[in-house]
Amino acid sequence: MQAKRATRDECTAEPATFQARSTTLRLLLNEHIRVRQIPEGVGKYSKRIDKALPGKHTRKLYDELTRKESEVLVQLRTGKSRLNSYLFKIGAVESDECACGQSAETVVHFLFRCRRWTVQREIILGYARGKVGDLSFFLGGKAESDDDKWQPDMGAVRATIQFALATKRFSMDR
Repeated sequence: MQAKRATRDECTAEPATFQARSTTLRLLLNEHIRVRQIPEGVGKYSKRIDKALPGKHTRKLYDELTRKESEVLVQLRTGKSRLNSYLFKIGAVESDECACGQSAETVVHFLFRCRRWTVQREIILGYARGKVGDLSFFLGGKAESDDDKWQPDMGAVRATIQFALATKRFSMDR
C-alpha cells in the first residue's frame, strides 16, 4: 500500500542527502563556465572584427591607450558610434547616409572610403598601405587568417585612432 502511494503524481522524491565531491566540483565548474560565457547574441559586431573575443589581448589594447583614445576605439570596435549608420539605427538621425553622398556612413566607409577624409587618411596609409580595408587589423582584432601567435598591431590601432581624432567626427562637442 505504501509503495502505491509513493508512485502517485503529487509525490516527489526526497533530495539526496549525499553528493560525491567529484560531482559537486563538476557541477560548480560547469556553472562557472556557463556564467563566464558571453551570450550568443552579445557582441555580434565586435566578433566579426575580432575572432579572438573574449581574450586577454583586449585588455592590452585598452591599457596602452588614454581615456580619449579608448573611447574612440570602443566606438569603432562595437559599431556604437557617432557615425550615421548607428545614429540612424537608434533613431537619432533621418538617414544612415554619409555626408559625402557615396553610401551609408559605416565604420568601414568612414575609415577607408569616405572622400571627406582623404587628407586625414594619410595617417592610416602611411602606417600600412597594403592593409587598407582590413578592419580587423586596424582595430586590433584577430582575423580568420591570423595564426595562434597573433598579437594586435598597436601601431595600426594608434594610427586608426589618430585618424578618427583628426577628423573630429568623434568629438563630444559635435
